[in-house]
Amino acid sequence: MDLLQTGTHLRDLGHQRNVVDPTTAALHAPSDEYWMASPTERPQQGTLLLLRGELAEELIPRLPTRSCSISPQAARLHVQLLHAVDPLAREETALSLVHCVLSDARAQPERARSVSRAWRRLSEELQHVVATRFKERLTLDLMASACRTSPFHASRVFRAVTGETLHRHLTRVRLRAALFELQGAAGRLTEIALALGFSSHSHFTQAFQEEFGCAPSSLMGGPVRGRKTLSWEKD
Repeated sequence: MDLLQTGTHLRDLGHQRNVVDPTTAALHAPSDEYWMASPTERPQQGTLLLLRGELAEELIPRLPTRSCSISPQAARLHVQLLHAVDPLAREETALSLVHCVLSDARAQPERARSVSRAWRRLSEELQHVVATRFKERLTLDLMASACRTSPFHASRVFRAVTGETLHRHLTRVRLRAALFELQGAAGRLTEIALALGFSSHSHFTQAFQEEFGCAPSSLMGGPVRGRKTLSWEKD
């Protein structure tokens, strides 16, 4: 299970192609053959959860897709995992995160299969723009221009392919980034809000509260850096 904190990459698995960013989880089974490519030189940070033995066989998802949207609960568990110091707490949090993401995957509505290849490609390009430029003051015109299309077409295609609006997706990407930016950020909420592209401290706080059910100030803590890899198997 691959979970990103920052950055983005493209993954080709069979006939499926996905843009993996901090709002999604990439799921892999031992028999999967896939290709991954990074469309940008910007660094990626993330967490890789490896399950082996009976535990892997018990939890490997039997799903029509191996990429899913991450719920706010799973995003918070990801942050808790990175801050867990006690080995037992880390293992229990990791297992809770795995179960939560797999539940998200099973509950996720199936994406439209009838859209054209060109529409899927445009949706991927728009996701890439959001994932790599979310700190900018992005507008529909700017995102459409970056993908060489019209604002109306960009908005219509993205919603048809992903099931959500560009505005909603951009907000989710910014809020996922906020979960990690908040570490060690006491007294800098306004600075962080503006740096992530929100119009004000109050706008950021309201969006964060609606997404995660708590104020951003309640999640401040120490810094989280680097890529984490956790591996374990069932005895």
